[in-house]
Amino acid sequence: MADEVVDGPCGPWPLDLSCCRPEWPVDPAEWSPAQQAAAEIATEVLWRLTAGRYGLCEEVIRPCRRGCDEAAPALGYGGGLLRPVLDNGRWYNRPCGCGPSGCSCTPLCVIDLPGPVYEVLEVLQDGQTVDPSGYVLHRTATGGRLVRTGGACWPDCQDLRLPDSEPGTLSVRYLRGLDVPAAGRRAAGQLACEIDKLCSGAAGGCALPAGTKTVSREGVTYEVVPPGDWAETLQAHLPQVWAWVQLVNPKPGRQFGAVFSLDLPPAPVAARYRPEVAP
Repeated sequence: MADEVVDGPCGPWPLDLSCCRPEWPVDPAEWSPAQQAAAEIATEVLWRLTAGRYGLCEEVIRPCRRGCDEAAPALGYGGGLLRPVLDNGRWYNRPCGCGPSGCSCTPLCVIDLPGPVYEVLEVLQDGQTVDPSGYVLHRTATGGRLVRTGGACWPDCQDLRLPDSEPGTLSVRYLRGLDVPAAGRRAAGQLACEIDKLCSGAAGGCALPAGTKTVSREGVTYEVVPPGDWAETLQAHLPQVWAWVQLVNPKPGRQFGAVFSLDLPPAPVAARYRPEVAP
């Protein structure tokens, strides 16, 4: 499956609707199209103002150690135990059973997950779900380490050309990112409610001034962006929301900091999804 490029949050944040008028249902399944659109817009505004720091994305990776035994050439010369390998219809003698995917055949008892790791949802091995009692997640400063327990290890290699529903494959599905804190949920709920009021022309008006930019979401089109930028508008009209933005992104930075290593490329990502996360 091809990667899905996500330029923005993976889905609406959970909303704290305690400050909204009672007509807004708590259950997202009961939201009107206008309310759903308001939730998505509020999420994107705060996601960008806080440098993309918060929000959960569902990802699937195909764990793979890079390269075979470096002491032995690809065709098996240079010593070590040779194994017969069927690769694209041809047999080779190689010091490991890997094909062109480049997976190493050294024992893989720990899987490094790019993080932050919120929760492991499912592990598939040979197309079958691995019992959660067979592994444990250790969170780290940069991600997580999925450790095989019970004296077992993960498969030495896998065929990345096959979907993870087939034998000879391994995949990990998990939620990556930082959950939106309580103050962020409250801020998103307040902003979403004001956007919805601006759209519906609710009696009593709303905190946001009238805007001139047309926005379309889920088949609903309306004008929501006030004069000036969002930072100025929140600071002037929704100080509680702006106070939270300043708390988590005082600089303000445009992107959440991260550390990358050119020597350690990330595990192959099979797909990225937009999960439904309950409020």
